[in-house]
Amino acid sequence: MASCETLGWVSEGVLVAYTHDRAIDVLGCVQTAPGTYDEEGVEITPPVMDMCHHVNFQGVHPVEWDAYIVLPNSPSRIFAGSGTAADPYAEPETELET
Repeated sequence: MASCETLGWVSEGVLVAYTHDRAIDVLGCVQTAPGTYDEEGVEITPPVMDMCHHVNFQGVHPVEWDAYIVLPNSPSRIFAGSGTAADPYAEPETELET
């Protein structure tokens, strides 16, 4: 959140997550392996969590984020229509003129 505040992406303490040039989906911690449960729903083994803070981001990311970018092979959550984890270094797609 501090990074977003520095970039001016916070208004009155609230992250402005979706604009014409960016989208931010804050995930927080993510599950890397599911837990196991018996027939009655009692936990046998807990899920394994990655306790780092995760976000999905579309748009031109700040250069300060370069050291933190991860491109998962099997993302647990993506933006609708994106299909895969987007390469943050790829050139933006341009619309074809008709």
